[in-house]
Formats: sequence, structure tokens, C-alpha cells
Amino acid sequence: MPKVSLDMPTLPEYTSLGDYLQSFSDITQIDAMFYGLSGILVHKNHVFTDEKLIQQQLDLEQMINYTIFPVTYNANFWGFILCNSEKVSQQRIKLSKDYLSNVFQQVFSEVHNCTDSKVLDPLSKDEFSQINYLSILLKMSPRVQDKGNENDAHEPQIIYDRTESYTSLKKASEYVLQNIVKPLSLNEVANKVYLSPSYLSRLFKKYLNVTFVDYVNHIKIARAKEKLALTTRPINVISADVGFTQTSYFTKTFKKMTGTTPSKFRRQNTPTAKIFTIPHTIDWATDDTVFDVSKRFFNKQGIDFFYQTANTFLYVNSIDNLTDSAENRGWLFTIDGQQPTKSVNEIPVQTISEIQWLYTDLQNI
Repeated sequence: MPKVSLDMPTLPEYTSLGDYLQSFSDITQIDAMFYGLSGILVHKNHVFTDEKLIQQQLDLEQMINYTIFPVTYNANFWGFILCNSEKVSQQRIKLSKDYLSNVFQQVFSEVHNCTDSKVLDPLSKDEFSQINYLSILLKMSPRVQDKGNENDAHEPQIIYDRTESYTSLKKASEYVLQNIVKPLSLNEVANKVYLSPSYLSRLFKKYLNVTFVDYVNHIKIARAKEKLALTTRPINVISADVGFTQTSYFTKTFKKMTGTTPSKFRRQNTPTAKIFTIPHTIDWATDDTVFDVSKRFFNKQGIDFFYQTANTFLYVNSIDNLTDSAENRGWLFTIDGQQPTKSVNEIPVQTISEIQWLYTDLQNI
């Protein structure tokens, strides 16, 4: 449990800060909020400490039009004020800083004898980008250290520019996803994107870290899992639905990729109520984790995606308004048909073809 300084602000003081920030917003028509590094968000007369509620209010991916002021408290870095700066002049931003500085002095100086509460100059885009970059480096460092042998270090994969090969592979993977219900061959897809089969095969291996055949089969099996768990269609019909010409080959491929047969998977997943499938695309970054990719996917789809941490273990507790329940129902994820044991934010995605999120009875797992 983190050690909390005895002279840190209390809930009534945060509430008072919320009143001042609301008055500031009413006067200036600039939406303002304060996020403290202790995990407190103050916004619109409310003080939020619940992670799920904070995520609803604060999503940095939507903060591109916000000006961010660092705040110090007794010479310690304390948090940020975020002001919606869309259609706001730089002069108003400067005036905002002065007003907000006075607010913090007024709210906290008398109670805590805090003579050094300051609102600093807003971060520039470059400065904020460097903070993001540092976050990425820190996120990557445990995985780098786990490699152990420095002699085995290899050059990081370069982020793809919009070259002809990038465009061709993007079109090829999109064609696969759009036609996954049909039998697909390397020759067919290569012809669609005007590449030789051998060259397209090398692109899949180089950039998606998987062979063409395995990529296609992983996506087909993922779609089959959805139908097995959520419908009563016969297995031979599902096999045809996802583009297999022989049920025997479908069953063999299914068992190879999931470790179980289609019929056993169906029995085990009778309680499953929802499945989301996230196929690997070329837009996945080389340092992404399963959590990064999943969060972007659900945000793009406009689907709620909430998570919590417990003893440094991050777990997802709500997607699309389906939450953990007293009846032991909850969310689990699989990668390429297998259920991992690591936390969702600890698994890199370089070699993954698809991710699935299943809302099911966790007692059966």
C-alpha cells in the first residue's frame, strides 16, 4: 500500500477545488479538470477515486485538444490540470494559468501552510510526446531485461512507413479478413494485390511474424469459436461457414490451434455470452501489448472497456457494459486459441495472429 504523506489534501479540500474549477469553467467556458498522481480526478464538482469512473472522464487518447499544466505541491510534482483548449487563444491560456495558480493557493495554502503550490507553464506538444516516449521506454524495459543475454540483442523492427510493401500487405490482410468465410489460397490473395506468392509470403513472415497459412487459419478458427459458443449450428456447417472444404481438416486444424476439439470447445463454452475477435493488422506497433491493442480496438468501435489493477496485475472487468458478477461471470482473453497465464499488459503482440475476449463463467476455466 503506498505511503501517503499526512499533509496531503483531504477529500473536503479536493471538493472545494472542484467548486473552484467549476466556477472557472462557468466564467471562461473552458472545461478544466485536475488529475493527481495519487489517483484522484477532480472534474465538474465531483471527486473521482474509482478507476472505472476516472477512465470514463479521462481518456488521454481524446486529449489532443487539451492544454496540460503540471502542478507542484510543497516542491513535489503532484499532478496535472487539463484544460480544453479547442478554439482558445494563447492569451486566454496564459490568463488561465494565472487564475488557476490563484485557485490552488487559495484552496490549499491556509489549511496546510503550503506556500509552494504552483501551476507551471503548459506542456508543449513536443514535451508531452517525450513523456509518452518515456512511458513506452519504461514499459519496454522489463521485457528487455528478461532477455538476459545482451549478445542476443537484435535491432528493433523499424516502424513501417507507407511504402509499396506496407500498402500491399495491408490490402492483402484486409482482403483475407473480408473473405475469411471462403477458402483462401496464397496465390489468390497475391493476385489480388499484384504481388508474387513468394514475395507476399515473405511479407507476412517479416511484418506479421506468421506464415500466410497460419494467419488465415487462426482467423478462421477464431470465427469458428464464435459460432460454436454462440450458436447451435452443426459443426460441419460451421466448418463450411468459415471456408473449410472438409470437416475433417477443420477439426484437425481446430485441435492443433486450440488444444481441443470443436465439440469439446462447444460444451466448455455453453455459458459464454459474448466474444470479441481482434485480428492482427499491420498497424499493430512492435512494442504493443495485448492490452494496448485491445484498448485501441474497443475505443475505435465505441465500446466501453474498463480495467483494474490488483497487486500490479492488470485485469479487464467490463467490456460493452458486461461486467464481473457475483455469479462468477467475467472476461477472459485468448491469444491464437490459447489462454495465457500472464497479465494482459505483459504479453507482446509481435507473434500473435488474433486475440479473443470471451464473457463466460469463470468457474469452468
